[in-house]
Amino acid sequence: MGKKFNAAALAILAVIIVACNPAKKYEEEERSLIQDYVATNNITVSPDANGIYYIENVAGTGELIQRGDSVGIRYTGNFLSGKKFDDNLEADTPFRFRVGSPFIIEGWSMTLLKMKMGSKAKVIMPSKMAYGSMGFGTYDYYGNYYTIIPGYSPLLFEMEVVELTRKTKK
Repeated sequence: MGKKFNAAALAILAVIIVACNPAKKYEEEERSLIQDYVATNNITVSPDANGIYYIENVAGTGELIQRGDSVGIRYTGNFLSGKKFDDNLEADTPFRFRVGSPFIIEGWSMTLLKMKMGSKAKVIMPSKMAYGSMGFGTYDYYGNYYTIIPGYSPLLFEMEVVELTRKTKK
């Protein structure tokens, strides 16, 4: 009798936890935001397995970028509302990093594997491939935290590959 009661109690507790999961609500809102944006902007490409919409504007040349290659990127980052949160268009140098680096959002590395030198693309990225449920922020000089990208925010990037150095083979 005790084991049956424990199993039933655990089953009920599991149902309550799933039903009260606030993340589910935010994930549904995010899906809706992306679907509305795609419909409003007549985007006809389908998302990949990670939920990333890759809209190629310029194909680029050569072979596809591979994990471990070093790239220089010019980019603009916007929310789906159109509000810009970051860009490096006026910087003297492009944003440089190694594809697959743990210091770059996963969605960028996944997207770059579809690009070549000179490629330009617009990319809609779900939060799970960017800053996730926690979002992104920074501290000011006084120790105050400022949210730049709220959790569960789908993002729109315009990316251009302007530099490419292939990884060295051993």
